[in-house]
Amino acid sequence: PLTLALGAALAAPAQAQSLIELVDSARAYDSTWQSAQAQLEAAQRRADQARAGLLPSAGLSAGVSRSNTEVTRPPVDRSSGTQNLALSASQPLYRPANRISYEQGQRGVDVAQAQLDAAQQDLLIRVSQAYFDVLSAQDTLTFVQAQKAAVSEQLAAAKRNFEVGTATITDTREAQARFDLVTAQEIAAENDLRVKKLALDQLVGIQGTKPQPVALPLQLPEVQPANVDSWVQTAQDQQPGVRQAALALDVARLETRK
Repeated sequence: PLTLALGAALAAPAQAQSLIELVDSARAYDSTWQSAQAQLEAAQRRADQARAGLLPSAGLSAGVSRSNTEVTRPPVDRSSGTQNLALSASQPLYRPANRISYEQGQRGVDVAQAQLDAAQQDLLIRVSQAYFDVLSAQDTLTFVQAQKAAVSEQLAAAKRNFEVGTATITDTREAQARFDLVTAQEIAAENDLRVKKLALDQLVGIQGTKPQPVALPLQLPEVQPANVDSWVQTAQDQQPGVRQAALALDVARLETRK
């Protein structure tokens, strides 16, 4: 039992985690985000390869050969050897296709960065949704438990009144039915909370997550600027999906030029 207790204590988080902490944990565990990160690194390496087409190239070669000739009559023994060393270098002066390939490589890095930004936004939404689902399920369970306590007192009062003759058996049975109903609601709320916690655990890769409750009173900052047109323009300039489409169009135009 002591070993199990120590194992559970080490496996469980020491304290409640904030949303930012759980997002950081999800980055190290979520396969979608890690795939986008790997694609960005691969795009950077491809851009480096495209840049190599614009740089000078150099080559070095060396060789050694030796021959030995022997003649029996008259006896002659001749040996000779040759050595060679070659160094060559070239610099392309006019290769427009290589220049375009380099530009395409740079656009490819931008596309991969936009994909990573989209994966980051998706991860933030999924973690936030799971985080607040757990908090909402906890609030629901707390409310149902408080309701059960009140109904339990009503049931006890109905039983006492029936014993002293001030209430009918119908009143007692109605109170019992309300108590049974709220008990079933409590079981359903407990199961829902358990499911929501498991979903959050699987998303962030941590067992026994415990989200921090929202600080009360809750004060949300005002939206700045308070103009929808500004936000639409910002989305057109920075939204990852729009950026990917615009960059893909640039890559296609460069391919046509090539």
